Amino acid sequence: MTKAKISNLGTSHDNKNVYIDYNNTNVGYHLLETPNLISLVKEAIPKLRIGDKEQVVLSFDLGRIVGTTNLVKTEKDDEILYAKRIGRTSYSRFVKHKKPVKCSNIVIVLRKGSTGYNLWTSMCGNILPKDAYIKDSNFNNTHALVYDEKLIQPETVTYSRP
Repeated sequence: MTKAKISNLGTSHDNKNVYIDYNNTNVGYHLLETPNLISLVKEAIPKLRIGDKEQVVLSFDLGRIVGTTNLVKTEKDDEILYAKRIGRTSYSRFVKHKKPVKCSNIVIVLRKGSTGYNLWTSMCGNILPKDAYIKDSNFNNTHALVYDEKLIQPETVTYSRP
């Protein structure tokens, strides 16, 4: 990236410094989906109460449509495929022939560092339920990302679950 390695994003409501270390963040993929995501995070930071945890996951409603989420509910007859997203090593479930859903929320994931909190990732949408991280959960069997060939590694596409 052409940006400075570390950039200050603002100060939270409870006076915590928030920054982004471009060499230690996972937000790049989501910037492909929502190019103005960093400005949305900057807008939310002064209103957030971060606390003192090592990792903080927050959802913030900006009160207007700010983008789209490509995580959608799937039905039995939907065309499902699997692929690796750009910059990722694991497979994700995708659905064809659906469109992203407009949303007013952003999710912000911060990790405590020596000088405040680093923006680990952020995206438009809502915080995932805990079972979203379990491969065969009901959530993962009924939700998928909207297929967009610009956001995947094309050589990894498969219709069989890896």
